Amino acid sequence: MQTILVALSSIFGLLVCMMVLFRRQFTWPDTLLLLALTGLIVTELLNLPAVGSLAAPLTLERWSLASQGLAVWALAGFSLAYARISRPHSMSWLKALFLSSCGLLLLIPLTMPAQALFSPPLRQTPWIIPLTKLGFYHHLGLLIAVLWCLFNLEATLVNATHVKRWRIKFFVLGLMAILTAQFLVVSQELLYSALDLSQSPTRGIGVLLGVVLMGYSLATRGGEQKIIFSHRLAYKSLVIFAAGIYLISIGLIGQAGQHFGFINKSAIISGLSLFGGIFLAAIFLSETLQRNIKLFISKHFYKDKYDYRLQWLNFIHRLAETHQAQDLYQAVLLQFCESLGMGQAALYLRNAKTGDFDPVHQWAMANADTVLPSNHPLCRPQTSPKFVADLRHAATFPPAPPASFCIALPRGQVLEGLILIAHPFNAEEVYDEEDFELMEALAHQAASAIINMHLADALAAAREMEALGKVSAFVLHDLKNLVHALSILVENAKTYIQEPEFQRDLFETLDNTVAKMTSLIRKLREIPPSESLRREAVDLLEFTQESLRIAPQGTLRVHGDSVPATIDRTEMSKVLINLFHNAQEACQGKYPVMVEVGRQGQPYIKISDSGCGMDDEFINKHLFVPFNTTKKDGMGIGLYQSKQIVEAHGGHLVVESHPGQGSTFTVLLPESHHS
Repeated sequence: MQTILVALSSIFGLLVCMMVLFRRQFTWPDTLLLLALTGLIVTELLNLPAVGSLAAPLTLERWSLASQGLAVWALAGFSLAYARISRPHSMSWLKALFLSSCGLLLLIPLTMPAQALFSPPLRQTPWIIPLTKLGFYHHLGLLIAVLWCLFNLEATLVNATHVKRWRIKFFVLGLMAILTAQFLVVSQELLYSALDLSQSPTRGIGVLLGVVLMGYSLATRGGEQKIIFSHRLAYKSLVIFAAGIYLISIGLIGQAGQHFGFINKSAIISGLSLFGGIFLAAIFLSETLQRNIKLFISKHFYKDKYDYRLQWLNFIHRLAETHQAQDLYQAVLLQFCESLGMGQAALYLRNAKTGDFDPVHQWAMANADTVLPSNHPLCRPQTSPKFVADLRHAATFPPAPPASFCIALPRGQVLEGLILIAHPFNAEEVYDEEDFELMEALAHQAASAIINMHLADALAAAREMEALGKVSAFVLHDLKNLVHALSILVENAKTYIQEPEFQRDLFETLDNTVAKMTSLIRKLREIPPSESLRREAVDLLEFTQESLRIAPQGTLRVHGDSVPATIDRTEMSKVLINLFHNAQEACQGKYPVMVEVGRQGQPYIKISDSGCGMDDEFINKHLFVPFNTTKKDGMGIGLYQSKQIVEAHGGHLVVESHPGQGSTFTVLLPESHHS
């Protein structure tokens, strides 16, 4: 019997290896899988009674233990990577340490003699090989590694959605069958602190069952389906129930074996228990069976088919975890599929420009990639039942794919989109008014979530345009000041163009203005941060006279002391020109603007006018607010920009004003390091 098991296991194992080796995308986890299958096959070959008669049993078991360690180590690494999306730094140091420790399962049998792992068997029981302390601890490591592999594979199944779980289910079950057989044999060897060679058929049954399931999965359901793995595992009561059935079956089979006196009953009990456990797990992981169980329970034990509170909470939590449109669309379709027992879904949303409905996302539904025109029969709110159309017995509506239900996503009286769902797990399930009410409730929630995300995207785009508008406003404001300076030059040129001194000032001012405009066009930036200022040491009085040279004669009085300061000449010049223009407009040209340069603890520039002045409320609430102006042709950003530039220098812009008494703006600068 064992020879047949090993032969079949080897044949099917080699077939699986060939299928893995020659599929389109061969990855590094596939290498681990090939190592694991090779190790398992070699382990079974070394435990054949025919091979055991050719050499000393202890030496054979040592090599068998090494190949078994290779298989378990490879499966440990494979279970961490199979069907999971790889992310940078996704493996914690603890997992890496444990995986490295699993390598000892291979190194210990290879480096230690057989006598360090096993004690000589007794003549009356040659199939029982006692373990030494090192052999015992080695088997304990094997058991822990096997449990860790089972834990990782179960976590993969738990985190997979039902469609992806369908793709990988039998492959994972095959691996679990192999690992469970290893667990059964190793746990008994630990229990008795000895190898029981009569248990080899149990391991052979597990390997055979596992490679058959894996081969079936690769042949009929394709390769792995990547899933997003979450560390928040939630073990379902269904899994606990299956585990309870599995343990009860072991007890029942054990009692039957004792009653009927099975030959080699321990191996048969273990093999049948393993087969029964995998069979039960396969049944309970079936989406169709799960749907039928839910329907049976709700029909016979509950008045309502659905727990609407749980459905709503689950939907809200699922939507809250999405951050991008495609993630939101997928969450919506998954909720409809899982709540209503469907395997396919597609989402269409209205195009604001054309009015047609574009396919934006689909879940396992073919031919859901064609635009539906606005006059399509499905592209309008349904009225019987409300917002839901039952298409199971209706004619198809090309180019829409065949579907069981069409659910409208309303936005008031306008249809925002529609969802098509198809492929019910239970073809005989009767959908009634309660199902339609759930569809409608989910549709309203889904429509709100989709509309809110679209509004958020539109708001983000509007804010980007607003930021661009603010930058443009600052640029226009600076250009306005430069144009104003040029207009003053043109006005003065009518009177003083023949004077050589005015001509020198004219060309110097034009040269400075062109340089400023060129710099402005090149930078196209908003208020400069302090680290981007090009600071240089200046004489503050000379700098002020140079910056305000564009002022008409008779309207400006500059006086004070020579004070050293460290500033950005270009940016600070903007401040002085802006403050002078404001003071000049406040005086309406009737009174001169007074400018004082000095030091009172720190360098300062005061610009005073005799205009109408301002009250405290206006100063506190409106003066430095951007885009808030009382001027007819003003832009409301000059003082805001000036304040930001001064503060970027580490200084302050202080204002003193009283209604009817004029205003004084003081630019306080930090102490120069060159003074």
